[in-house]
Amino acid sequence: MVGTSHLRDVGMKIIKKCGGLPLAVKVMGGLLSTKSQSEGDWEAVLHHRAWSVDGLPEKLDKRIYLIYEDLSPELKQCFLYCSLFLKSTSILQRQVVPMWISEGFIQAQGGSCSHDDQLEEIANEYYKELITRNLIEPRANVITTYECTMHDVVRSFAEYMSREDSLVIQDSNQVAGGSSLLVRRMSIGPASELVPEEWAAIQKQVSLRTLIINCKTNYKPGDSLTACFSRLRVLSIFGDMLARSLCQLRHLRYLGLEETNISRLPEDIHKMKFLQHIVLPGCMNLENLPSSIVKMVHLRNLNMYRLKSSVVIPKGFGGLANLSILYRFPVHMDMDGGWCSLEEIGPLSQLRELSLHGLENVPACSFAEMARITSKQHLDYLELHWSSKGWMELSDEVEKQQRQHAAEEVLENLRPPPRTQHLYIEGYFGRMLLNWMMVPNAATAAFKSLMILVLWDLPCCTKLPDGLCRLPCLKAMSITDAPAINSVGYEFQALAAVGGDGTIAMSVAFPNLAHLFLEGLFELEEWDWEEQATVDVTAGTMAMPALELFTIRNCKLSCLPWGLANSKRHALRQLNLYELANLTSVGNLPSVVDLEVHDCPKLKRINGLFRLHKIWIIRCPNMEVLEGVPALDSLRLSDATVTPLVSV
Repeated sequence: MVGTSHLRDVGMKIIKKCGGLPLAVKVMGGLLSTKSQSEGDWEAVLHHRAWSVDGLPEKLDKRIYLIYEDLSPELKQCFLYCSLFLKSTSILQRQVVPMWISEGFIQAQGGSCSHDDQLEEIANEYYKELITRNLIEPRANVITTYECTMHDVVRSFAEYMSREDSLVIQDSNQVAGGSSLLVRRMSIGPASELVPEEWAAIQKQVSLRTLIINCKTNYKPGDSLTACFSRLRVLSIFGDMLARSLCQLRHLRYLGLEETNISRLPEDIHKMKFLQHIVLPGCMNLENLPSSIVKMVHLRNLNMYRLKSSVVIPKGFGGLANLSILYRFPVHMDMDGGWCSLEEIGPLSQLRELSLHGLENVPACSFAEMARITSKQHLDYLELHWSSKGWMELSDEVEKQQRQHAAEEVLENLRPPPRTQHLYIEGYFGRMLLNWMMVPNAATAAFKSLMILVLWDLPCCTKLPDGLCRLPCLKAMSITDAPAINSVGYEFQALAAVGGDGTIAMSVAFPNLAHLFLEGLFELEEWDWEEQATVDVTAGTMAMPALELFTIRNCKLSCLPWGLANSKRHALRQLNLYELANLTSVGNLPSVVDLEVHDCPKLKRINGLFRLHKIWIIRCPNMEVLEGVPALDSLRLSDATVTPLVSV
């Protein structure tokens, strides 16, 4: 690589010390990515004392210890804390970040933003740094990095390093045996139920600051939580109920009650003065929020994912001025139609992440205006959810058109602020997306920070949003279930002339888009994307020059667009083609390394993939020719009916 040749020798020595283990090479690469490109910094890694440290069990990898030693004290705590999440579960950013903050791991620094805002920003950066260092890994085939896992080798190391402070119990039979050591953090599960003796053993852990339980506890109403867990800062319970005594936990900062059977929260929950995070996903028996929740002026985070749509928001909710994260806010009208819960969103000026559900219930744009979404200067993440089911079932065409028009006006008035980085729209049944997505100049102004766009279930949209092609920061885009789209015009990825002061330059379409997912565009037959003869691709004007991963599923395309096969395209590494009923050939994709082709019954030929290393072909019975793949070293066929391949 130009500019780094002086690091080649020391880099090869570091790789040699990794012993050929892929995980060791990966985490070492994560470490080196945080260093400057100076030979001295790399030499320091090569000769670090951690390579020969004594005292670690043989099963633990000393190379992980080297990575660990390079972490700051705060980041070490955050990393070790991730080992509390069981092997079968994900480490969700929206879950672990508030836990870190509640534990006191995050320290504020000087700055202009508020203390709590600063803690959240720092914690989110720590999460990203753990990903950069490959200590946690984003789940495969997930468009965002908000959901991660931890490799078993890394997890074993983290559990060992935190053994004096933390206890992870996978089997309830271990509870009694592991309770003799007083720890600060305990994670239990996923046993079906703790017997009374095991629950009694846990109650002896009087020093706990974090308790994560993934099973039924056999808690009795007479049990005193104060006597057992007076120091508790984080309580996360999956599938059980302790609601009646929760208010005894005066120092609790984080309360998670995932998929528990609670029907209501304590009416005096506002007396928990330090409680900042309430997480309630999947509590399907919960009827309403207590009216006293409007008194919780320090509340920062309320997560209501997978609650019943009938949950009612109390009036006065907009007084929670410090609320920063609000997931699955239910949009509903009162009985006389004069009040909409969206009004309560308006005063919440500190929101950073917001998810609105039930937007089909909004009868007029005036109610959407009251949410004042565009004016929320801190809003990074926005989800807008309609349910198209009720609209699809309407038989009255006039009413259908009225509701469709109302949906279009509501979306127009929920335009995100320019700061927004992640936008998710689901179930929108308007006929077209609005100007702030369709017109390039309007879109560029509205979405100058947008990095991730997800559009899901758009039953009536007939055109992809042409206005997004000039977004400077867009890295990932997913469009799923848009059955009314039958063609993609050249405007979707067209060049555009931009400039000022008498100068004109050509603007690249999707300059930073790395991941593109198109799934369920069932009627898509044509894609007009052919680089024009006048385009000098060597000058960097090729559309989607940064595209690394392209997945397309379930459409009627007979061939991939010509623009994708541009000989100057060097970034595209992985191509996934699923359920393409009319696809007959795949070829001339010089940079693709990994190709998956599933359920393409008319496919006959794959050729001209000169860097292809790995290919997986499933249920493509007419596949005949595989040629022009000199670098291929892994071929997997999962269809007994496929004809013998001719490879040249």
